[in-house]
Amino acid sequence: MPRYLTKSRFKLAQECPTKLFYTKKSDIYPDNKEVDPFLEALAEGGQQVGELAKLYHPGGVDVQTLKHEEALRETNVLLKQDDVILFEAAFLFESLFIRVDVLVKRGARVDLIEVKAKSCDGGGKEQFKTKRGIRSEWLPYLEDVAFQKFVLEHAFPELDVTACLMLVDKSVACPSDGLHQKFRLDRGEDGRSIVTVTSGLTRDELETVLLRRIDVDELAVGIIGGNDYGSEQGLAFADWLRELSDHYGRDEKIQSTIGKHCTNCEFRASAEEKAEGKRSGFEECWSKQLSWTAKDFEMPTVLEIGNLRGKDKLIADGKASVSQVSMEDLCFDGLSTTPMTGRERQWLQVSKVQDKDTTMDLRCEALRGEMSARKF
Repeated sequence: MPRYLTKSRFKLAQECPTKLFYTKKSDIYPDNKEVDPFLEALAEGGQQVGELAKLYHPGGVDVQTLKHEEALRETNVLLKQDDVILFEAAFLFESLFIRVDVLVKRGARVDLIEVKAKSCDGGGKEQFKTKRGIRSEWLPYLEDVAFQKFVLEHAFPELDVTACLMLVDKSVACPSDGLHQKFRLDRGEDGRSIVTVTSGLTRDELETVLLRRIDVDELAVGIIGGNDYGSEQGLAFADWLRELSDHYGRDEKIQSTIGKHCTNCEFRASAEEKAEGKRSGFEECWSKQLSWTAKDFEMPTVLEIGNLRGKDKLIADGKASVSQVSMEDLCFDGLSTTPMTGRERQWLQVSKVQDKDTTMDLRCEALRGEMSARKF
């Protein structure tokens, strides 16, 4: 099987490029996201929205095969038509592989549409930006569609590609209750989720467009032209893609600097999994950079201190373990107040770990005061 850098793997690398080495190796490195029921439910909701997007593009052809080479051949044949709408069209440039949610081709003009279950406030692209640049909560979505635009433009340079997002429009009222129930989720023979649309969709449900297509091509062009990619070194977007695909193709780890981005790392192994011979990707990264042993991981890390800013600085200063944190590190003066401040709450968490104190800290009078002030 070719080791292509797909858009899902690109998105994973944007979280942390080291994850490319751990992904799809659950027999060695357990992936907690693969067994997370909440994330599975989110993914299924995204599939339902994707099926709704297809209904807004009647006459579209679905490239259904999951095999890369077959999907590429089928897409190439369909693209010979002047006017065509494709779902899950496949494109390959070097070792970069994508499947486009919706592709609308009119002559040499192509709209590349990435469908997301995320909601938007109307159709203005200004909602994605601040004066300083792209809003952080939108950056992963825009990088995703920029990656697809890059691949498609290089695979078919003769096409004029416009990058678009299709999002749930909060300004439009749904014409009926329980619309989502008409998009039934089933399991295929391979275990994948399949969305089946019931025949009970009404005319109003089809004519009330709940998804809004937004032209984000200008933002995608800006991302592709960027020069600040890479963990330590600033790379052009194209060079960063080549580095990711090269390392992934050779199954070689990109060692990223550890930091607060490790908080939600999914590549962790439980004690039972370790007993089975499995390994923790999280612990491998931290052990390499901190020279930690298995015993060091018995103490919580600074990543677990609630609402703490400056975690990266603490780690860089050699204070990655809660056992190494002082009141001065938290800027806490040691004074107890009512209500409790955030810094006091952090020091309470740290001091209880350091003192091996497992008792509860319950401030009854303050709690009663808070409860009595609430209006139910």
